[in-house]
Amino acid sequence: MLWFLFIIALLLSWGITFFIRKWAIRKRLLDKPNQRSYHTKITPLGGGIAIVACWYMCISFLYAARPDLMPEHLFMALIPGILLLLIGIRDDARQLSPWIRLITQSASIIIAMYYLGGLSQIDFGTFSLKSPVLVNTLAFVAFLWYINLFNFYDGIDGNLGTESISICVISLLLVFPDNPLLFMIACIGGFLKLNWQKAKIFMGDAGSTFLGFNFAVFGIYFQNEHNVSIILWIIVCMVAIFDTTYTLVRRIIYKENVLTPHKNQMFHRLVSSGFSHQQVVIIQQCLNIFVLFGVWYAHKNPMMIIPISICIIAIFFIYAYWVEKRYPWRKKSEGTDNATASNKGYKTKTAN
Repeated sequence: MLWFLFIIALLLSWGITFFIRKWAIRKRLLDKPNQRSYHTKITPLGGGIAIVACWYMCISFLYAARPDLMPEHLFMALIPGILLLLIGIRDDARQLSPWIRLITQSASIIIAMYYLGGLSQIDFGTFSLKSPVLVNTLAFVAFLWYINLFNFYDGIDGNLGTESISICVISLLLVFPDNPLLFMIACIGGFLKLNWQKAKIFMGDAGSTFLGFNFAVFGIYFQNEHNVSIILWIIVCMVAIFDTTYTLVRRIIYKENVLTPHKNQMFHRLVSSGFSHQQVVIIQQCLNIFVLFGVWYAHKNPMMIIPISICIIAIFFIYAYWVEKRYPWRKKSEGTDNATASNKGYKTKTAN
């Protein structure tokens, strides 16, 4: 039954993405190329709507038929993602104030954490933080960063979709084979068929922020219910987390306005260095091989959570060094190379 649902979700995701593309063209919900873009053709936005629609179909079915896989508190915690969908569609059509986005994201986080019962602890293997105030304050900040970092990471064809599928696959091996994220693979897979280079449609904010929200919800849920350390879940998502966080920190160090467009994330620079979008996606997914074996071993041997986490982060710094050697950081004053290629808040958008 579950595999039948998986196939239905995969086909439905592809079909909805196909029709959303036509709808976006009619409504002129389009990303227009400019000096900050890697694509050269006007491309429809809104592909994330297909992911969201199929995902809620899947979890609604699981909630009704398999409450052991989709308990009520998890189901209710995932529902606020609809707020991010709605605000994302609006932002794709006409860029909204950062404050409106922040308030909406914060509201969705508070509702989700309420139904999850908050984060029970932060498990480092050798010790745990259990102070409710400290733990949940850190969880809220991390939750908010998850939503936005996945949005920032959506910058080249197939990038975020492929990384999200990798996160889901690792979760199946780390937690249990039929956890609900199995169906997220299908929901993203149908969209990814049309988002692979050269993309016929972009995910948009409606999809990227929604994915970040869902992965944060499951990180808290796995810690609370399945004793999967939240630290390991952060490592599972490290490809997106490291690239975005590393870039943000460097921009702060260089005293750049972090709200302005740029083209300095590592995947940006690899494309600028001559790799195709597909090659960059594959290079980044090779990093997930280290992530997979590292988190699996640390989950089986909790005392190794901190050492394994340090080793994996060290590997990512070696990767960052290689990217820097291949295509050095472009400061603001060095020209327009710092403009972003991401398909979100820096787009030229038109809508009826």
